[in-house]
Amino acid sequence: MLIGKKLLFLCCVMMLSMAAVAQEADNVDVQTRAEFPGGQKALTKFLEKNIMYPDDAAAYQVEGSVIMTFMVNEDGSLSEITAVDCKLDRFNTTKFTQETEERQKELRYQFAKSFAKEGFRLVRKMPKWTPAKVNGKPVRSRFSQRIHFYVVGK
Repeated sequence: MLIGKKLLFLCCVMMLSMAAVAQEADNVDVQTRAEFPGGQKALTKFLEKNIMYPDDAAAYQVEGSVIMTFMVNEDGSLSEITAVDCKLDRFNTTKFTQETEERQKELRYQFAKSFAKEGFRLVRKMPKWTPAKVNGKPVRSRFSQRIHFYVVGK
């Protein structure tokens, strides 16, 4: 992973869906949603501190995002971690357009995979969450988190 003098990255985090959905029963209203220890500000701080910009994306100054979904279990542990969407928004177009169409396609796949892999690593590194609750009892819930990768100091 690369963090250089000329190439820095910034992770911006946006909650896509904080709605917790109880897995044990249909049509159950969750009274307390699952939450990262310390709340949204602590989650943002955790991601900013722990994110690593993928080396392969650095040369092309790729910017994009990945949506990670996961289950917050009754004990606060995380499972079923999946990257459900990865978008590549920007490249160093001068360098990227010098590549053949086939190579561009390979690179897009490679960068999307790198962002998804980093998202997976970040979620796995998270501490236990406070689980969602229904009638005061912890329940499993699904959570979605978008992680943005930006290049600054271009």
